[in-house]
Amino acid sequence: MRDRRHKFHKAAEFYEKALNIDPGCAVAAQGIAIMVAEDALGMMSLKPGSGLEDEQTRLKNTREALDVFAKVREVMPDANVYTNMGHCYYMRDEYERAIESYETGLSKLSEGPATTILMCLSRAWYSKATRDQSFVSMKTSLQLSQMAQANSPWDKSIRYNIVVIEQRAAEMVFNLGVSKRTMSELREAVALASHAQRLLYDLSQDTSTGGLPYDRDMAAQRHRYLTTLQRKGAEQVSQQEAYEKEHDAQLQAAREHRMAEKLAAEARETARLEVLQREAAALAEERRKAREEAALWAAQHKESSSDEDKPKRKRKEKAAADDILDDGDQEVIGGQAKIPKEKRERKPRVARRRKGKETPGEEGPSSGDEADKLERPKKRLTKKRVVNDEEEDEGDPRARKKFKSADMIDDSDEELERLDRLEEERKRLVKTVISDDYDDAAPEDVEMS
Repeated sequence: MRDRRHKFHKAAEFYEKALNIDPGCAVAAQGIAIMVAEDALGMMSLKPGSGLEDEQTRLKNTREALDVFAKVREVMPDANVYTNMGHCYYMRDEYERAIESYETGLSKLSEGPATTILMCLSRAWYSKATRDQSFVSMKTSLQLSQMAQANSPWDKSIRYNIVVIEQRAAEMVFNLGVSKRTMSELREAVALASHAQRLLYDLSQDTSTGGLPYDRDMAAQRHRYLTTLQRKGAEQVSQQEAYEKEHDAQLQAAREHRMAEKLAAEARETARLEVLQREAAALAEERRKAREEAALWAAQHKESSSDEDKPKRKRKEKAAADDILDDGDQEVIGGQAKIPKEKRERKPRVARRRKGKETPGEEGPSSGDEADKLERPKKRLTKKRVVNDEEEDEGDPRARKKFKSADMIDDSDEELERLDRLEEERKRLVKTVISDDYDDAAPEDVEMS
């Protein structure tokens, strides 16, 4: 041991000299980092220390080694650098980062067998599976060891490591509760234990010369333990079968219960929808009947209103026809309606001279040989209803006698001209004598048929 420590110190001195000559020498820097990491394992320490001190020293030295490897990686990013970084992470119990570094180193490996890196990966997965009690991680570790065994089939140390991994995987599954494992995992663990037992038998019976990388007595002891573990595995299988059978029955009952509840809920929902549909149909029928009754009532009300309004409409139509005759727009002359011309501004009337009296300022007696024709005031003409021949034929006496109230009608052009002539004649006669025959000179009454 002292000779080994002495060699480590001599190697460290040579690496330091190389760095003094060439500070950028990546190989020397990596050697120094390896020395620091190896010192973390206590290989270079001459003084034994306590467990706590060793733990603190290990963490401190691996952290320093990782810093150096990180700088070397920038200059020389090869598989060895990542593999050494994986070793440092593994010693710090950072198995996930160690696995990542080993996988990166394996991908950068250009030549040479990958057996060493595969075994380092298997070791990292084995430690992670032991810490997490993960059967899946343990199977990953076993697969990596089998890959390494394929690269080096003569290596008995790899075979022994496979036996250890299979034994640990079987123990892990057997120690789990029935609710935390499955029947497939248990059967797989039993198969691994049986395979490990056969390998251990071969390893314990190996009589090769030149030494073995494992202890033959330890192999025989493990073989006996696996025999007991196999018998225990049979009991574990029976217990797991009973548990899974009961568990499956409970699951089936729970499924049936959920299905029954689902069907019941669907039935209730269907019944509720049917009730809603019936209520909606009843409401629609009520509305339809209400609309029919409303339409029938409206039709009856319209008929009764029309029957009551018939006399009123007749009276209104008749009154409207009479109003057309009363609006002064027609004048009845000779039994025919004549549309009058535009109204003219009526000339002022001359005051009537009373019979037997003279107008002041006029000379002559009140009578003479010539009849004094004086203008009589215009009569208010009453418009008579125009009676058609058909109405006369019907012989309705009320229709012939009926006429409207007296209204003032407009003078026609002929009457105005006649009044003008009479006014001139009157002025002429006034200068002489006003006779007693004044009334004979009055204009004729206009009769309307």
